[in-house]
Amino acid sequence: MSRFSSRYEKRYAHLPVMEEKEVGRPKYVGFRKNPIVAGQLEYLVQPIYDFYGVAVANVVTKQQLFATAIGSAYTPTGGAAFNKTLYHTNLVQNGMLDAPKKFLVKAPATVLRSDTASVDLNAFIGTTLFQLFISGKDYWTSLVSKTPAGAGGFFAGFSTQTLAAGGTVSATSSNGWPSAENFQNLTDPMPQIPGLDPMEPILGQLIEQNQNFAVILDPTITGVAAFTTAAASPATQLPGAGINAHVYLEGILARAIL
Repeated sequence: MSRFSSRYEKRYAHLPVMEEKEVGRPKYVGFRKNPIVAGQLEYLVQPIYDFYGVAVANVVTKQQLFATAIGSAYTPTGGAAFNKTLYHTNLVQNGMLDAPKKFLVKAPATVLRSDTASVDLNAFIGTTLFQLFISGKDYWTSLVSKTPAGAGGFFAGFSTQTLAAGGTVSATSSNGWPSAENFQNLTDPMPQIPGLDPMEPILGQLIEQNQNFAVILDPTITGVAAFTTAAASPATQLPGAGINAHVYLEGILARAIL
């Protein structure tokens, strides 16, 4: 055996030793290749969103949304800190989209949780300024009432009846009529200004990968003191739940093909 061993050992000494997992796979390397299809993206209708919160019986505040990603700590005004989950946001990188994602914003929407006290809902949508910034440039400015939810519950009515001590009234509410068509559209298929050459269709506002963007909700610049959210006490008849709102940027998401 030693005679044959030395003979073949010398002949094949330059060859690497193969392991069992390499049999039939002569070009095997011990690492995975990048699973992303290079140079191509897939497209889907999927909003990106973030959360704004103010606890009961607290003065509403100016807040910047899309600044902190999922898993990051967030403290609602007057409330306890928590780590954001997919309920609060689907952003995975602070202040920008993770590469190679791109996003075409076609409509902004502000969705207040349906248990918002009507007095808080009315004050918030009527006094809060909504601004969309991309790379520091303002691409949309309006009151929150001009960025309707297009979703959620709806309640309209009033009561003059005196409730028994400790009694409450339940209600549901939304920012605008809850129709999927009730959005503030940022597109225009045929923009035209008299005296100017025809323009290309406005398909939306594009957010590139790793490009900073933000939404600012500011209820503090009306010229009067910012309002205080309703208390949770049943004595109000419509108990407050604070402001729990999501800002949605509706549009087209481009992402990697895996």
